[in-house]
This record gives sequence, structure tokens and C-alpha cells, in this order.
Amino acid sequence: MGDPSSVDPRLAEISHNVDKLQAELQKFEGWLAEVEGRMPVRNESTQRQSVAYETQNSTTTSNNNCAQDRESPDGSYTEEQSSEVQTKSQTDPEFDEFDDAEEEMLPTIGTCKALYPFEGNNEGTLALAEGEVLFVIEEDKGDGWTRVRRNEEEEGYVPSSYIEVFLDSNAKDS
Repeated sequence: MGDPSSVDPRLAEISHNVDKLQAELQKFEGWLAEVEGRMPVRNESTQRQSVAYETQNSTTTSNNNCAQDRESPDGSYTEEQSSEVQTKSQTDPEFDEFDDAEEEMLPTIGTCKALYPFEGNNEGTLALAEGEVLFVIEEDKGDGWTRVRRNEEEEGYVPSSYIEVFLDSNAKDS
């Protein structure tokens, strides 16, 4: 079967792994018992936090100082201040950068010339004058509308059948 001396170290390693897993199981069972036991008591705090947030984080916001409460399932350290961290992350400059991404102008992929006038009365549409030249920022995706820009501030959709599109040769390949 093999060398018996090589089996003993492997058995010791497996036994050690089993012990670690049992300790981790006890930790998770402790968290589960705490969550199940405290949920009815913690309802008064849901007035300042959403129920979903409270359910997910009830163990990290408790006042007990046992090891189960200080270590999160992923192994990171959490305590009472976890709700403060959540609030701070919402005002983090990274989130501001992400929000500004929608405000950045899309690159133009070509130009178009209006063949007919279009009133553009609906929200999101842009009025056209016959012969007007606009920048194309998004091709028709099969719905009959093309997204265009008149200047730095005005953009919207126009009927694709009302314009003649001239795409930049390098924009079509990308």
C-alpha cells in the first residue's frame, strides 16, 4: 500500500484541518444563533437603517465584545462603527467620480445632415431644421432613432429616417 511513515504526517495534517473546520463551524453557528435570537429585539433600530441592511449586518453592529462579534465571515474586523463606515463610503470621492461618468460627453462617431424638419416635442428628442448638420454620438440600434448632439449642451434622439449619417471610418471599426 505504501510507506506507513508517510501516512502519519498526512493523517496529522488532515486531523488539523478537521479541527480548524470544526472551530469555524462553531463560529458560524454562533453567529446564526445570535442573529436568530436578536432579530425580534433589534426591530427598533430599523427606523434608522433599512431592514435588509440590518439583517445582513446585525452581528457587526451588536454591543457584545466576544470574538464572534468582532470578526466578519470574510475574516475582516468589524465592530459597532460599521454603520459609520457605511455612511462614509457613500460620500467617498470614488462614488462622486462614478456619478460624474454619466455627465461626461460621449465621443462623436460621425456627423449627420437633416433631410427633413423634426419638431422634437417629446422628452429626449431633439428638434431638427432641414439641412442642419449635427454630431452623431450613437447609431440607430434598430429602434428607428439615432442619438445626436447639436452643441456642447444639447443632445437627444432624432428619427433615423430624417437624417443622412456620415460615420467616421475609424469609429465604425471600434
